[in-house]
Amino acid sequence: MRCIIAEKPSVALDIARALGTPQKHEGYVTVGADTITWAYGHLLTLANPEQYDPTWKRWDWATLPMLPERFQLTPIASSRAQLTVIQKLLKQAERVVVATDPDREGEAIWRRIAQWVGLAQPADRLWLAENTPAAIRDALTRLKPDAAYDALARAAEARAQADWLVGLNATRGFSLRHGESGQPLSVGRVQTPTLRIIVDRDTAIETFQSTPYWQVAVTFAAAAGTYVGVWQGPDPEHPDRIPDPATAAAVLAQVKPGTPGVIQSLERKVVTLQPPLLYSLNDVQKEANRRFGLTAQQTLDAAQALYDQHLTSYPRTDSRYITQDIAGTLADRLGGLMALNAYHDLLAAVPRPLTPGRLVNDAKVAAAGHYAILPTGQVPSGALPEREQQVFDLVVRRLIAALMPAGQDERTTILTVAHDQPFKTTGTRIVVPGWRTALQPVPDTEDTEENDETPPAIPAGLRMGEAVTVQEAGIAAKETKAPARLTDASLLALMEKHGLGTPATRARIVEVLVQRQYVERRKKAIQSTTKGQQLLTLVPETLQSPALTGQWEAQLEAMAAGEEGAEAFLCRIRTYTGELVAAAKAQPATSVAKTHALGTCPVCHIGHMRATPKGWGCDRWREGCRFTIWKSVAGKTLTTTQVKTLLAGHTTGELKGFKSQSGKTFAAKLYLNLETQRVEFVFDDAPRVHAKTDRQAAGSR
Repeated sequence: MRCIIAEKPSVALDIARALGTPQKHEGYVTVGADTITWAYGHLLTLANPEQYDPTWKRWDWATLPMLPERFQLTPIASSRAQLTVIQKLLKQAERVVVATDPDREGEAIWRRIAQWVGLAQPADRLWLAENTPAAIRDALTRLKPDAAYDALARAAEARAQADWLVGLNATRGFSLRHGESGQPLSVGRVQTPTLRIIVDRDTAIETFQSTPYWQVAVTFAAAAGTYVGVWQGPDPEHPDRIPDPATAAAVLAQVKPGTPGVIQSLERKVVTLQPPLLYSLNDVQKEANRRFGLTAQQTLDAAQALYDQHLTSYPRTDSRYITQDIAGTLADRLGGLMALNAYHDLLAAVPRPLTPGRLVNDAKVAAAGHYAILPTGQVPSGALPEREQQVFDLVVRRLIAALMPAGQDERTTILTVAHDQPFKTTGTRIVVPGWRTALQPVPDTEDTEENDETPPAIPAGLRMGEAVTVQEAGIAAKETKAPARLTDASLLALMEKHGLGTPATRARIVEVLVQRQYVERRKKAIQSTTKGQQLLTLVPETLQSPALTGQWEAQLEAMAAGEEGAEAFLCRIRTYTGELVAAAKAQPATSVAKTHALGTCPVCHIGHMRATPKGWGCDRWREGCRFTIWKSVAGKTLTTTQVKTLLAGHTTGELKGFKSQSGKTFAAKLYLNLETQRVEFVFDDAPRVHAKTDRQAAGSR
């Protein structure tokens, strides 16, 4: 009997149907002499602390650090029955084929099962990137000895053990020192550095002090039409910015309407834009967030559902390339998609024969373990749920775009001089759309600045040396903008840059931070909470460091490639775990709530400002000081950093998202008026206006 074990029931049934007509049994199916069974993801996990030592059940300094000499496995309670079925089938099997997901976690799932049942005979590995019948039958002819993936298995187990050591010990240590009853502080090897990235961005935004500047823009009239130029100064980084209004006014006085000018230089350059590569998981998650506002987890869930329906290939990949063998299947994939009217015209425009050369890189696919996300060529049997349709559309259009001709843009740069004042004009004109015709325009879901206007197109007939005339000129008052809030797309990009997590784990890491209330989502933005900000004041810098965790992830990748052993890595992790526990124990034993006052109360000058469920208030309220800053002002929730700015006597940077009583949104700065003990709006240089909190506004209605 040949026993094939898949990671989940749906894949097991796909394999069975590819082999013939399956006969169902309790926990497995049979097709002829083949038996196909399944796991439910992980059936076994690393044992809990008390399973190594009964005294480790208590959260106590005497038990830390917990460093098992040898890690043990324990069945997940809900999976015991299926584990028993698998154990019986494996003992009866003459040959074993492993068909768990083709990645690090898939290998870990299988190796733990093999260890638990004490499997003696060698197994073969089925590396299945697509679940179509043809792909399954082809993969069954390309089996490799499972021993070829020993390095991947060692990396998977080393990752799990490292997370156990750091996560459990650090969580217990810092919770014992700073947590409150029933509210442990969750600390992790990857989640904490990810939180650090988010908090750093929030801090940069909240402490940002905008700098005003001015621009002088001139509309020039030429024989071929009008165009706009912006004055250029000596600052090499921002030549269009004038630091003071007097200088801007002096420039403007030199270029009154009717002033003659000349086009001193004119450069037109045709730029070729190559088609994009194919999607990795990180890429499609970023694009789905940018276009549709989907979170990383929502995109992964949709991509997994498409994979389960045989519509797209395996989603958990960080490769943007395909192999030469897969390149040979592209024509059939496109042919299958011709059945969908939405893509018929685009598919007809793809040049034949196909030229996928840029997309083919067997070496990079081998290093990643998977090729890029592709449509299989099968089409949905009915209407897909919205998110699945959105992700399916992205994947299909990306493949079509990658196979289409390059695009060309004409980029024009003009320098016009009027009364010895230089003005620069830039513009881009699409000459050949090329692959861009395959892509849908991005919906305009972002907030736009009122003064961000698209300049008119540059006339085609302008010539260098041509005489022009100033038609009109004006000054625009602007100010520097704070960095943008992080979104799933930009956070994933930073996690990838720092090597935090893997394509399979990044979405889950972000969701864990949300679930533990260290960060929160506000529309597309991801922002840290007071709880998340406070946590980072407690844990050592090394545990927060994206660079250090990135180094660990790189070591795991090297381990998976057979370039590094697990023993040295885990030895370093054990030593580091002891250092974390020692650091936690050395800190003052106070609770988070009591430790992290935002500062002295600015009214009574005795108490301290602390977070409350509804805002921030003086902790001497029992003694009569009722000073409070409410959490919400005109419909906008304040952050801890903004409140710190107010308490320090400073005006915040300009904040967006306030709502007037009529429902209109507006932007303003905030200032704490100690005479009235109220937060007030500041509109540029206008008099300060009292800002009603939501509680006060509700009372006035």
